[in-house]
Amino acid sequence: MHRKRMTAITAAGVLALSVALTACGSNNGENENAPAANADKNKAQNTTGNSGSANTPAAVADGPLVKYDPPIEVSTVRKFNSGLKFLPGESWDNNIYTNELKSDLGIQMKNDWIVDDQQYPKKLNVSMVAGDLPDIFEVNLQQLQLLIEADQIADLTDVFDKYATDLSKKAIENGDGIARKAASVNGRLMAIPNGGGGRDDAQFIYVRADWLKKLNLQPPKTMDDVINIAKAFANDDPDGNGKKDTFGLSLDYNLFNGWSGLDGFFNGYHAYPFNPGGPNSTGLNLVFMDKGGQLDYADIQPEVKTALGKLQDLFKAGAINPEFGVDSGEKSAALATAGKVGMTYGAFWVPTWPINEMIAKDPKVDWEIYPLVSADDQPVKALSNNIVPASFTVVSKKSKHPEAAVKILNFYMEKNYGESRDEKYHSQKNGDETIGVFGLSPVSGGFSETNQDDYYSVQEALTAKDPSKLNPTAKAYYDSVTSYRAGDVKGWPMEKLFGGDNTSTYGILGQYKKNNAFMTNAFLGAPTETMVRNGPALRDLEVKTFTKIIMGEQPLDSFDQFVADWKKQGGDQIIQEVNDWYKEHK
Repeated sequence: MHRKRMTAITAAGVLALSVALTACGSNNGENENAPAANADKNKAQNTTGNSGSANTPAAVADGPLVKYDPPIEVSTVRKFNSGLKFLPGESWDNNIYTNELKSDLGIQMKNDWIVDDQQYPKKLNVSMVAGDLPDIFEVNLQQLQLLIEADQIADLTDVFDKYATDLSKKAIENGDGIARKAASVNGRLMAIPNGGGGRDDAQFIYVRADWLKKLNLQPPKTMDDVINIAKAFANDDPDGNGKKDTFGLSLDYNLFNGWSGLDGFFNGYHAYPFNPGGPNSTGLNLVFMDKGGQLDYADIQPEVKTALGKLQDLFKAGAINPEFGVDSGEKSAALATAGKVGMTYGAFWVPTWPINEMIAKDPKVDWEIYPLVSADDQPVKALSNNIVPASFTVVSKKSKHPEAAVKILNFYMEKNYGESRDEKYHSQKNGDETIGVFGLSPVSGGFSETNQDDYYSVQEALTAKDPSKLNPTAKAYYDSVTSYRAGDVKGWPMEKLFGGDNTSTYGILGQYKKNNAFMTNAFLGAPTETMVRNGPALRDLEVKTFTKIIMGEQPLDSFDQFVADWKKQGGDQIIQEVNDWYKEHK
């Protein structure tokens, strides 16, 4: 019940936000439906309006890493997740990035507000409607579209071209320029993309190998194996406590996610749906497949129905937590780390959260990682959407120093990838604990193959027993792997990311890449008009239907009615708009 209420509020909120922002953009009689025109006008206004107010001398910093003198204040808003940790004595206002941005660049960061990542989209929506925006802030794809249409963010094209270092320019062209294209409208750069061009979202199968051994089972090689293992973990008392209190497959109300998601499960049946539920979902992460020169929505294909039938069978067999429809990712994680779940699909980072805590507390717990498996003799392909950025950093049109966002990006890139690269800007030690600090930067960037390249470097160093050629970050991974192999269980997460060929996420991901075993979204354009208007409601329809089918509250054949309803309620128009884009870009 709680989940139903949340999704209804989200859908209504999005529609209200769209209307309100459009109204804000119309206050000056401007054409709110012409983002290109607005972008051009932004350019003109930025040229004349960003050098400081008439009564305040403008700080001068005419270079990519030149310090402002006098210093300037730049406001932002931040979000955090449950895994966030600070070094002793540090905080959002006092850390390596805030302190050195002030000392090195003359930029004093001011956090207008800070909330957890579950609340962030809603709180930012409120600020957007009120027009109460900080200088720089992170947005999702939907919010980016709305801000562009409402003419509330700065065109960054000229300041980026003038102030970005070669390293920052190289990063934004990541993935054959897809990241920059995703952040641009009619060739004008409207945001700094966060990520893009990579394959790090491809999934793997995580299995309690100690439970496999106890029940005399083999690792999964087919989807039938996955089904049988899940049922055995639920019914054959793998924890040996004499109670039927375990589940075979982890799942929560998001359905699609880097933890407890079903992405990889569907991929095993050659199905590629992706439309996560939950409070942070936008309904705009739609995947389209090229079917004979025409694009069609992945989530309404017959293969999806086949996989839903298998999930319904697992639920009936007690292999899935009956409360998954109301459980968040945090709750599904708590269930798994309490030793009640034996298998999950997930992304590369799962060994760093949440199952790392299990290994630290009980070294007898043994989670192993396996590549995705197929339901038949056709090779499995992992869905990968990371080629398009999922979030962006934007600058308010009212900001006096839009170039400051570019200079912060330059600082981050230089300290993490440049000639003055230093591991202390990536992660730092607090006793035996390693704390990541790179996420504290108000603006960040990077390259999609960094982790994969570090994996290969660590492999070479392990073989040669010589880490002397490693960069600082890869050296830290190497040290964790070797310490784990020497008996220090704290190094287990890095062993599972950068250790063996077939036993680490980047080892397996490298095999995916070698075999080009990916399904990529054929639609790489910005959300269409109907997508923005109807996407959240269609997302809710899909998540509600899939959840009820899995739980057996609706028959499997209700999938056919869902397909008809989805098309009728705007889906057919979305498919038409997507194909119009495809004709122009294929």
